[in-house]
Amino acid sequence: MLLSRYWQLLLCILTAFLLCVDATTGGWSLHLFATSLLAAFLLSCPTSFVHRPLRAVVQVILGETVVCVCLVDCYCQLFLGSPITPQILNIIIQSNWRESGDFFSAFIGSYVFMQWRIIGILTLALLFPIALLIKWPFNFLPKTKKCWNIGVSVLITICLACETLPAYRFYQLFAMDTDAQRMEGLIFRHYHEEIPTPLHRIFFAGYSLSQSRRMLESVRQTTLNATIDSCSHRSPHVVLIIGESYNKHHSTLFGYAKPTTPLQQERKAKDELYVFRDVVTPWNITSNVFLNLFSTWQYGDGSPVGSCPLFPVFFRQADYVVCFFSNQYLLKGLKKGATNQMGNFFLSDPELNNCMFSFRNRSSERYDMAMVKQVADVVLSKDRPAYTLDIIHLIGQHFEYAERYPANLAYFEAQDYTGMQLSLEAMQTKAHYDNATRYDDMVLDSLLSLYEHEDAVVVFIADHGEEVYDELPVHGRLFQQPTPALARQEFEVPMWIWCSENYRQNHQEIVAKIKCAVGKPMTTGGISHLLLYLAGIKCRWTTEQKNVLSPCYQCRPRLIADEVDYDELLK
Repeated sequence: MLLSRYWQLLLCILTAFLLCVDATTGGWSLHLFATSLLAAFLLSCPTSFVHRPLRAVVQVILGETVVCVCLVDCYCQLFLGSPITPQILNIIIQSNWRESGDFFSAFIGSYVFMQWRIIGILTLALLFPIALLIKWPFNFLPKTKKCWNIGVSVLITICLACETLPAYRFYQLFAMDTDAQRMEGLIFRHYHEEIPTPLHRIFFAGYSLSQSRRMLESVRQTTLNATIDSCSHRSPHVVLIIGESYNKHHSTLFGYAKPTTPLQQERKAKDELYVFRDVVTPWNITSNVFLNLFSTWQYGDGSPVGSCPLFPVFFRQADYVVCFFSNQYLLKGLKKGATNQMGNFFLSDPELNNCMFSFRNRSSERYDMAMVKQVADVVLSKDRPAYTLDIIHLIGQHFEYAERYPANLAYFEAQDYTGMQLSLEAMQTKAHYDNATRYDDMVLDSLLSLYEHEDAVVVFIADHGEEVYDELPVHGRLFQQPTPALARQEFEVPMWIWCSENYRQNHQEIVAKIKCAVGKPMTTGGISHLLLYLAGIKCRWTTEQKNVLSPCYQCRPRLIADEVDYDELLK
């Protein structure tokens, strides 16, 4: 009988799919069961036509592959608050060995194996190959093959009928070929999570990443063909420092009770560092933020992101020497074409790299202070160019927090948080995070010291925030629809501008504009226009309405996660 050739595989796939559903949240439904059964049947039935010697091998490979996908999906649900999404798949693809090691040390522990769904999927992975070796009796099956075939046909027909509308909604996710922004909106509305099986989700995630490769070509062509109109070299030395996973509410500059940023506060007291109080980032994923930071495109432009060039190319055309130092993204460490919807793919493209940067560092460091030495070797060189743009990307407070500062520089301890009604583990995590923030304060101060004798202006901004047992009982980031608590902790970011003594003397008008702008609401998407203004670069993509230092500045609706209005949400 045909069923005897694939029923073990069908049951294996169906069971794996069902184990991925959290029944406690009401996830069970006719739609779930119908889709899972239909997918399991369509995957397993064709294997019955494979000749016997090869059939078991094919079924084991197929079955174990599906089980592994389900295991990853289940883990993501339990510990990241979301099933497999394009963002999560991209993070997996983009992660280097250090980030992968940090992830496993931070998020893989014995507690994982205390989850019954994880245990169930692992048990299934072990038992399925054994089940194929056993000769099972089929006395319990219908006596006649004709009766069985009719029953199977009716069941599959019912499943197909039930899945017509969900299949159309799934198809809509693949109909965004020319509208990447709308596809982003569907993703961040968790539209794709209505798809019940992990295979559907990972299939869509792969498709979504392929779409971003098409966006890469659009960004590349726009950037390579962009030109400036003029440049006054208003600021000879411009610096952009990008922090990582920096929760502004853990900075004393922004009202935190613990002394995490004493050196920045000291510079603020000297009236050389100006703190911007109302800045948000549209994403809580680094790779997404980077395109937003580097592009002259902003939400509300009414055009696709690929229609606007990346701002470093304008500095190169204006005879600035552009150096990019990153303690995370190295050119040799990125896979070309592996991206999320609006990710850091431009950093891995050779053509874009050559037209944007004069120099890139080629090695990362365990601690950011060692990265400062790399920057110092360039900044303090004898043949320092007349005009420079230095972009410095730190590893900051990226998890694992305890790995972001030397142990001998620890300042806070777990007992410093005893009044917060937290577990010992949570208190220790907060201590590690605040120690990393205090260490980051030393790093930033050391970087500013490199430019103290230059006519330099430094802009610091973080890519996104991080939840550290503040308003939510978790640490890290949640890739889900933003709530007010999540928006405050993960989408509000610290920003300040520091001016050297020479700069304050030579550019009093700009310093006055900076002081007037510190209270204006803005997003990280406006950084490119701020930097272009500081350099005095004009082109068809620069407007006064996007420059936060201009009296004509207009803050557009600040969308986070692509579609949520931050200001409306916080009301």
